Amino acid sequence: MAGGAKNGGGPSLYAVLGVASDCSDAELRSAYRKLAMRWHPDKCAGAGSSAGGADAAKARFQKIQGAYAVLSDPNKRILYDVGASDSDGDDDGAGEILGDILDAMSQAGPAQEPGKGESLEDLQRQFEELFLRPSPSSFCPPDDGAGKSAAKRRAARK
Repeated sequence: MAGGAKNGGGPSLYAVLGVASDCSDAELRSAYRKLAMRWHPDKCAGAGSSAGGADAAKARFQKIQGAYAVLSDPNKRILYDVGASDSDGDDDGAGEILGDILDAMSQAGPAQEPGKGESLEDLQRQFEELFLRPSPSSFCPPDDGAGKSAAKRRAARK
């Protein structure tokens, strides 16, 4: 039913909310509301719990809120699912860059007139160039100016 543990070794955010990793937004919201009502510190404190029980309820409620904060935001959820973001909200460098790109892509509208800003298609192309396509210069030896690469010159000498 719930997702497994993430890289950090603790329970996944999906497990905290008791939902599957492919759950819908409605299922996520429903699970959050049920757990938030059950573990709310004010509700647990009023039920005659000891101080230790109230502290445990507060900690559990904070975990529930943190999990929902990440999973209810589409960009944060994508980053969490691919492992580019920690569950505690501390993004490493790659996660931060990907988050910025996803934010820019979600804010960009349909293709605009030239010179009026970047369209979603422009941002997607830039993303592919940066992360998905290797640079041609990284695989081709430098030209000697006469149109011959070092590899061609070596082959010609043999």
